[in-house]
Amino acid sequence: MPSSVFPRSIKVSEALSEVLAFGDSLTWGSRPDGLGRHALRDRWPTVLAEGLPGVHIVAEGLRGRTTAFDRPTSSCDVNGARVLPALLHSHAPLDLIIVMLGTNDIWEDHPLWQVEAGLSRVVEVIRHHAYRLVDARLPDILLVAPPPIIPSESEAITEAKIARSRDYPASVARVAKTNGLPWFDAGTVASPSPLDGVHLDATATRAIGMALREPVSELLAQRERV
Repeated sequence: MPSSVFPRSIKVSEALSEVLAFGDSLTWGSRPDGLGRHALRDRWPTVLAEGLPGVHIVAEGLRGRTTAFDRPTSSCDVNGARVLPALLHSHAPLDLIIVMLGTNDIWEDHPLWQVEAGLSRVVEVIRHHAYRLVDARLPDILLVAPPPIIPSESEAITEAKIARSRDYPASVARVAKTNGLPWFDAGTVASPSPLDGVHLDATATRAIGMALREPVSELLAQRERV
């Protein structure tokens, strides 16, 4: 009996680096018109991967995901810190984890100090998870502040939500500084669509993927040099 169903001449190539994109609907690819999901080619993790040969990006985006808080009316567990250990174990070994969360915390009217604490908890989970792999190094972490909420016709978008989302990059910066991590402000390259004030059109989500190519490439290169 053959040991494999594949011909011996076929070899499966392995990616040089493994990256986990951990986020919410902005990572999942929600369209601002409410008509489902962007095409795979337009989601920022895909665009990021296209510019990084030899890098495998695992896109782990969940609609409604928070940093570390429950949403009882959700159809699944959206608490990022709680589900993260299973994802870390499933996709290990990882070289880098990109975390872009916080919009849903703000949407649920958590004060910024709580959102900041939730993001810190996510970092803590990543750094202290029992990976149980021989000679495995801890993955590096890149924090990304999502684009701030903008006004739209939706009555759910309040001035308070908009203000907190505009101030949130400073919270991400504090978490990054406290933990000695790099961070990127996605609001410098993309803005939500005015259709719903939160989600990104195809151009905006692609812009984030392209903008992250340089910092991700540098982080992976630094890791190789160590």
